[in-house]
Amino acid sequence: MRIAMFGYQTWGHRTLRALLESEHDVALVVTHPHSDHAYERIWADSVADLATEHGVEVILRNRPDQALADRLAELEPDLIVANNWRTWIPPEIFRLPKHGTLNVHDSLLPAYAGFSPIIWALLNGEKEVGVTAHMMDEEL
Repeated sequence: MRIAMFGYQTWGHRTLRALLESEHDVALVVTHPHSDHAYERIWADSVADLATEHGVEVILRNRPDQALADRLAELEPDLIVANNWRTWIPPEIFRLPKHGTLNVHDSLLPAYAGFSPIIWALLNGEKEVGVTAHMMDEEL
């Protein structure tokens, strides 16, 4: 299966590593530009560096744009996998692949949807945390 991946920081890095070690073809990686923000230096494994080491095309974006949508359409991925992507992915992108877009979120949704879910769960003394994988749609 041909996969495009949207990811950032350590969570995205780990997801990309798993995809690269799978039988699937990772055709494109979309990640955010490097940031020196304090939070982003903590879990800062580079998705871009890992993709480059494996010969995978990398596109740096803060937000999806038309050029990215056009490149994805050219590649015709079967699936997009998103993990630790900080901004909204529009329907014209998440609907593009034949099998849709799988989002991997580091909380038991719907609790802690949004930024820093594990940190908020820890601050709030949660007894249970987890990961949710779901197909993206308009109700996201």
